[in-house]
Amino acid sequence: MGTAFSELKKRLKGIVPVQYCPYTKDRKLNVAGLKKNTQFLVDFAQNGKKDVVIMTNGSTTECYANSLDEQKTVIKTVVDTVSGKVPVVAGVSGAAAERTIELAKYAEEVRVDCAMVALPYYHPAVSKEAMYQYFKAVAEAVNIGIMIYNNPDVSGTLIPPDLMARLSKIENIIAVKDNATNAEAYALKALMIDPEDMVLINGYGEVHYVGSAAYGYRYRGFVNFIGNFAPASSYAVYEAVEAHDFNKALEALRQQMPILSLLGKFNKKRESISIIPEGFRTNYMYMSIGKAAMDLVGLHGGPLRLPMEDLTEEEKQELKTALKEMGVI
Repeated sequence: MGTAFSELKKRLKGIVPVQYCPYTKDRKLNVAGLKKNTQFLVDFAQNGKKDVVIMTNGSTTECYANSLDEQKTVIKTVVDTVSGKVPVVAGVSGAAAERTIELAKYAEEVRVDCAMVALPYYHPAVSKEAMYQYFKAVAEAVNIGIMIYNNPDVSGTLIPPDLMARLSKIENIIAVKDNATNAEAYALKALMIDPEDMVLINGYGEVHYVGSAAYGYRYRGFVNFIGNFAPASSYAVYEAVEAHDFNKALEALRQQMPILSLLGKFNKKRESISIIPEGFRTNYMYMSIGKAAMDLVGLHGGPLRLPMEDLTEEEKQELKTALKEMGVI
C-alpha cells in the first residue's frame, strides 16, 4: 500500500478545481450536467497532458446542502466519468468521526483516489490530541489516501504546523488542502513537513499559491474555482510558478483581475453577519460568481441552494463583461 500512496502523491499536483454541483431550475441534482462539467476538465488535462486533480463533494460542491444519497451520487458520477484519467479527491466530511468514516468507506468502495476530511465542526476538537485522534480514526478506517482540509472558516479551528507534521506521519494521510492565513504558517509547514510524507496543496487559490510556492516550491498546486470554467487561466499561474518565473505568475494573476475585482465588489454589497475574524473568513461570492460563470461559458451551474445566494440579473451581466475581458467568452 505504501507504494500506491507514493505514486498517488506524485500525481497530486497542479490545478485542483473544486467542482460546483449543478442543479436544475427547481434545484434538483443535474447528473448529466455534472458529467459534462467533469468531462470538460478531463479533456483539458488530457489534451495538453496537464497536471489536473478534480476535487468534488467539497464545500464549493454544496455538499452540506445535499443529502447523503446525493453526495454519493456526486462522488460516483465523477469517479465513473473520470475513469482513472486524473486523480479524484472527494470530500467525505461529517460533524463526527462516525459520519465521516461512513462516507469515506463509500468513497473507497467506488474507487476514489483520496478522501478529503475537513476539521471537525459543530463541536470542534477540544485539544490537539483530540484533533489528532479524530484524523487517526478516519485514516485507520479506510485504505485510501486522506487529504486534510485545514480550513478555519468552516470549523472554527486551524491545525498548527507542529500538529500537521505529526499527522503527516500517519501512512495514508498523504496531503493537506491548506487554508493557512499567513506567510509564516506556509513557511513553517514547508520547513517542518517531510515532502515524502505529505503533499502541500494551497486551499486559497491562485493568489495565495504564488506566495506559498516561494517557500522552496513545497506547495505543489492549488485548489481554485476559476479552473472549473477557465482552466487555462488557472493553469497559466501554475506553469509560471513551475518555471520559477514569479513575474510571469504575477502577469497571469493580472489576467484574472476582472473576476477578482467582482468578488470584492459583490461581497461589499452584502453585509456579513459572520463573527469569524475577517482574516479567517472566506468571500463566498466566489460560489455565486462561479455557478453563473459555468452557465455563461456553456457548462452547467444552475442555482445555489439556500443559504447561498444567486447573482442578480444585473450582476450576471457584469460577470459576462468580466469574462469577455479575460477572453473566456
